[in-house]
Formats: sequence, C-alpha cells, structure tokens
Amino acid sequence: MTTPRADGKRFAVVASRWNEFIVDKLVAGAVEALGQAGAKVDVFRCPGAFELPGLSRRLAETGRFQGIVALGTVLRGDTAHFDIVANESARGMGALAAEARVAVGFGVLACDTIEQALDRAGGKTGNRGADAALVAVEMANLYAAISR
Repeated sequence: MTTPRADGKRFAVVASRWNEFIVDKLVAGAVEALGQAGAKVDVFRCPGAFELPGLSRRLAETGRFQGIVALGTVLRGDTAHFDIVANESARGMGALAAEARVAVGFGVLACDTIEQALDRAGGKTGNRGADAALVAVEMANLYAAISR
C-alpha cells in the first residue's frame, strides 16, 4: 500500500502530557508520517487523554485543519480510573469524528503495562501515532473527494 498524500493540507497533532515518555514517541511517529505525506503539522499538548476531545473539538471548529490526530497513553492501575479515562477519550473522539467536518485519527493507547505501551509507540508492534496520522490523511482525502 502506498502512503496517502497530504500536500497542501494542515493537520493538528493533539497529545496528552500524561505518560509523556511514551506519548512523545507517538507524537514523533505522527509528525514524521505526516511530514512524509507532505502535510503541514501543528502540535498541541493538553494535560491528559480525558482532555483530548475538548481541545480537538475546539481546533476542529477553527476550520484551519483538514485533520486532527489525537494521541495519548492510559495505563491500567488499581482503580476504575483507567476505564473511565480510556472510555471517555474514545467516546469523545468518536463523537468528534462523526460530527465535525474534519478527519480524525485516534491514537490513544489503553494498555495494561508500560511494556505494552512502548511496543505500540515505536517498539515491536510499530508506532500507533504514525498509524493514526495516516488514518487522518486517508480520511481527509476521502472527505475532500466526496465534497467535490
């Protein structure tokens, strides 16, 4: 499969600071993938994965971006907090993807261990940040094609 092109398109990478040592790897993968596709990229940070949908929605409302890539890492702990944050982040980004006039790539990891997260942030199983970025590019191209 060839990498989709994003020449002339602008994308926002929205990333949480929580678990930053993992999220930074996701951001690097997304920025690299978007750059290789020819996109212009702006990176925005928020406190955690729970805040990603709100920031992403406001960025979508500006009309400046053809795509938004949401990145974060939620690690399972001893309480239900993991489930709440992971579910609400996914729910909020899913609602944005369905409602907004912007492509959305979702790259929030919900992992049981740090090792699982590192494997998905450029380790053994690839970089989910790059994957989410390419999803956003492909969807932005599809949206552009159907609006002609």
